[in-house]
Amino acid sequence: MKLLKLEVKNFKPFRELELPQDDMEFPEGLIIVKGPNSTGKSSLFESILWCLWGATSVGLNNDELVSFSSTFCRVILQFEVAGARYKMDRTYNPADGMAVVLFMKQDEAWKRIADKSTSVSTKLDEILGLELKQALNTLLVRQGEVAAIANATPTVLRKLLVDIYDIEILNKMTNHLDYFESNLDSKIYALSEDYQSPETIQEQVELCRGRITEYSESIRSRTDEIDSAEKMLKDIPDLPDLKRISEITIKLAQENRDLDRQDTELQNYLSKAGLLGADEALVQARLGSLKKVEERTEAEKKEIETQKQSIDQEIGQISGINGDLKEKVETLTDSRSDANDTICPTCSKPLSPKERDNLVTEYNEEMKSGFAKISVLEKQRKQLLTEAKQIEVRLKEIETSTDATNNAKDTKKRVDSIRSEISQSEDDLAKILSSAGVSDIDALLKKFKAPNVSDLQMQVAKFKSTIKEAKKSTSEIESIIGREELQISDLEGKEVLMKQIGAEIEDLKRTNEHAKYVRRKLVSGFVADYVFQKRLIGIIRSATNQYVRFFTNNQYTSIDLVPTKSTKRSGSGLLLKIWDERDQAWKKTGQLSYGDRTAISLGLRLGISRTMSSIRPLRDSPAITPRVRSVLLDEPLGGLDKMRREAVVSNLVNDKNFEQIFLITHTDVQGWEGVPSIEVAKEGSSSTATLEM
Repeated sequence: MKLLKLEVKNFKPFRELELPQDDMEFPEGLIIVKGPNSTGKSSLFESILWCLWGATSVGLNNDELVSFSSTFCRVILQFEVAGARYKMDRTYNPADGMAVVLFMKQDEAWKRIADKSTSVSTKLDEILGLELKQALNTLLVRQGEVAAIANATPTVLRKLLVDIYDIEILNKMTNHLDYFESNLDSKIYALSEDYQSPETIQEQVELCRGRITEYSESIRSRTDEIDSAEKMLKDIPDLPDLKRISEITIKLAQENRDLDRQDTELQNYLSKAGLLGADEALVQARLGSLKKVEERTEAEKKEIETQKQSIDQEIGQISGINGDLKEKVETLTDSRSDANDTICPTCSKPLSPKERDNLVTEYNEEMKSGFAKISVLEKQRKQLLTEAKQIEVRLKEIETSTDATNNAKDTKKRVDSIRSEISQSEDDLAKILSSAGVSDIDALLKKFKAPNVSDLQMQVAKFKSTIKEAKKSTSEIESIIGREELQISDLEGKEVLMKQIGAEIEDLKRTNEHAKYVRRKLVSGFVADYVFQKRLIGIIRSATNQYVRFFTNNQYTSIDLVPTKSTKRSGSGLLLKIWDERDQAWKKTGQLSYGDRTAISLGLRLGISRTMSSIRPLRDSPAITPRVRSVLLDEPLGGLDKMRREAVVSNLVNDKNFEQIFLITHTDVQGWEGVPSIEVAKEGSSSTATLEM
């Protein structure tokens, strides 16, 4: 697999990127990816992996890959496999999701060969001849992976190689056994959660039987209580009759109070009416008599009014005449100063002084006579007024007597009605008391030793409540006893089941121990004894030794992977040993400097990538034609000194085992002059990358 061209839009720090530009393509051999930290060198590798395999390959979700303030990201990658050219176009936006298309170049035109995520993934596996995990381990050496190999224990190193090579059949066996053990653990846990010892269940049965005995005794006590209460109630009138007795008693008391009040009112009305009794005949006779007296008195009143009006008219006439006479006297008196000017005020005839004086004397006498008559008339009028007041008093007395008579008649009817109601109530009470075997209320209260009817009602209600509650409690206890008996039956069945579950748990535990033994001893031992010792170690050694020699300037010339036995603290492993040409001795990684360990680990990891796509770890594994012959190295030089870095780069420049090697570094290396490089830099909030040939 050879990478040809990369186009990136809105992917992490890259807004718009084309590598190489124009019609150029990535060259073969070593390509240095350099630039300061946090500029996006690793993001460049991630864009390639994401375009090919999606978010799974970079360990992030798609939303985390879209550039800040952008709404989508897109990567287009052109690559070549076995002489055929392909183009992968992958786009993501949160609204529409993922879109991916795989093209193949035919006759200078791009032909779509897959356009769904599943079909694209399947087609890519066919093109590369490797599944995702193995292809990633072939193509990518992750940041920190070389350091992890350099510091790995034998157990960890063996596990790293198993994971990297993805030894399918062994992984499947291990995974199956893991699943089998986990399933057994789950079954054992689930059964243990439900399991109870038969002895505990038997104790619960005895507790149930003890509670049944207590409940049965409680039922007997409540039965005695019910019998006693029912015996007491046998002779007492029931609550409806007692309620009726109480109601009648209260009603009789009220009716008697009403009768006394109405009787008092009747006597008062009879006294005001002047009657000795309220018989209908007497009342009617009295009303007739009062009516006649009223008519006569009204006639007298009318006659007095007529006389008074006549006197008032006569007084008015006399008063008018006297007024005229007074004016004439005043006129004649005023004219005495001029004797020649006196005129008669009646006939307008001239008067002599004597005639005038005589006339004045006459007028005065007439006025005196008029005043005397008025005085007599006013005395008569006053007498009439006195008589009129006496008549009004008599009429008021007649009206009062009439009203009292009518009220006496009405009150008599109410008295008779109340007496009738009292009689009916007394009859009703007598019937109820008779049915209870007593003649009156006092006898009833004495018979049952109650101070009053209300207290007797409370006694009856209490007895009934006691019976009801006791019966309800008895029913509930009987239900509880039924549940306890059912629980005993369930517990006895459960006891049998628990014995079966206990036996099953023990059987599963034995099976689980066997499965652990198979996984730890047989499968793991098979990986160490067969796969590593007889298949992988020799292949890895031959692929790695040349890198070790070149990277260490021939100080270390060979490696060996020595299987170690499983211990109680750890499983079987692989011990990495290195031949030191200078000291003529095999050394462990712990005996080397950190720089030497890093250089050897890088050589080991490149040897692994070189063998990944063609390795046949098992005799029956299919032979695969190498398809992925490129490698992406993410910051592998961090632990190397200047001399080691120069040796690594010099070797990688001339390495023909890979079509392309992309090497990320932010460390300056001597000897890479003339090596194609991708310069990654920051421009504002985004990053750029340029290929320099």
